[in-house]
Amino acid sequence: MVIRMNFMELKEATNNFCTDNAIGLGKIGVMYKAMLPNGSPLAVKRLHGCQSFDKQFICELLVLGKLRHNNIVPLLGFCYERKEKLLVYQYISNGNLYDWLYAREGNNRNLEWSLRIQIAIGVARGLAWLHHKWDFRVVHLNLSSNSILLDNNFVPKISNFGGAKISSSEGMMFIDSNDTHSSNSSFVDGGVWDLGFVKKDVYDFGILLLELIIGKEHIQINNYTNSSNGSLVDWITHLFTTSSDLYNVIDKSLIGRGFDGEIFQFLRIAYTCLNPFPGKRPTMIELYNTISTLGKRYSITDDSQIMRQSEITIASTSNEIV
Repeated sequence: MVIRMNFMELKEATNNFCTDNAIGLGKIGVMYKAMLPNGSPLAVKRLHGCQSFDKQFICELLVLGKLRHNNIVPLLGFCYERKEKLLVYQYISNGNLYDWLYAREGNNRNLEWSLRIQIAIGVARGLAWLHHKWDFRVVHLNLSSNSILLDNNFVPKISNFGGAKISSSEGMMFIDSNDTHSSNSSFVDGGVWDLGFVKKDVYDFGILLLELIIGKEHIQINNYTNSSNGSLVDWITHLFTTSSDLYNVIDKSLIGRGFDGEIFQFLRIAYTCLNPFPGKRPTMIELYNTISTLGKRYSITDDSQIMRQSEITIASTSNEIV
């Protein structure tokens, strides 16, 4: 579903990869806004000229070149010429979630609670589809607020699949980090796939929920737990028993606006995701089913792409996790 694109055309569309067109800087490359001659915007990721990034390049192609979902960023094309490796995506106008949660002072960006619920539901829906699609399952393994893009309607799009692992209908595989050929795959035990990979995504989703509630970065959330000499689960347990501390950590823009009950529900959901025993964490389908009940109050639940059982493997008979 992706096309091979010409390097010179992409170079021209980004104005020779002008720094003024740079819209993101990541570990493996720089993202540029590009404009086609017909006026259509694109996002072009130019990978740094290092051979070690071939794995990430191939992973993005394997995952995003095969899958289409409303909560996954669309990959439109790629370019591999000489030492140049570029990936071309649909341009997502509202940038990433990180920049909205942690806007600089003086910036009017602010996420209303209903939008935070919409984002959580969309990310859960996308991950559930990736984890439980019967013929081509994917674990992201690098989920964060930086990897969640927001379109003009604040529909979340999961991006940054360079570190993903894939399980096809023929078995579980991932690209060997020392080999750049996608045909050379390694197979892993099912328990490793479920507990080591799938439940890692669930844990990261729990961190994302905390960020939506607290409005603090992952490193700052960890600082809270370090100061209390406990785990994240211990810290959240403490918050449930000490209301003054709970209100001190919730994003100030959310307090006193009638959302307290829903915020506490989200916190309890995050608590289940962060269980130190991976096997006791819920599946993403269970999480989606639980969170989407909150979305019904805001008319933002959409089951059209996740609950078609002909495509989704049954993860659990339970719809509740709290």
